[in-house]
Amino acid sequence: MATKAKTEPAPKPAPKSTPAPAQASQSPLAATFTKALKLVEAGKHTEASKALETLAVEAQATGDWAMKRRAQVYIALCESKLNPAKAAVADPITEIQACLNLRHTDEALKLSEKALKSHPAMGSLHYLRAVAFAQAEKTEASAESLKKAVELDADFVFQWHMEPDFNAIRKSPLFAFTEGH
Repeated sequence: MATKAKTEPAPKPAPKSTPAPAQASQSPLAATFTKALKLVEAGKHTEASKALETLAVEAQATGDWAMKRRAQVYIALCESKLNPAKAAVADPITEIQACLNLRHTDEALKLSEKALKSHPAMGSLHYLRAVAFAQAEKTEASAESLKKAVELDADFVFQWHMEPDFNAIRKSPLFAFTEGH
């Protein structure tokens, strides 16, 4: 006698997982930094300075030195905006770094050009100019500026190796002079 195969109900599909958020959640320090930057951009320099000072202390406590350094750059920028008399004496490096961090490449280039007219032997200005050109993906100009920075201070090769803004143009043969450093 033939037996009929027992039919079992089809297995239920696995429940759909909730979709991943469009943006990875930020660390608490990064979220605080983003809020402080919004205060800076809104011209609320006193509030931003307080938030950044707290952030710098928290970053140091957690060992996040990069975040501490970024906070210090913006604290100096806020201070220069709050105390314009002091800003006239301050060097332009902080303002150029802030522009680069905000991806205001054209402004960073304009400031670096102006600063280089009065300080042509300052390697850090040439390096920041190279970073600005890298952000704009102007490979040849970036390589020329980096070469000048390295001629003035060979340590800029190490920064170049670590700087993510150069990633898009790093493999260009124009940067061959950095090999072996």
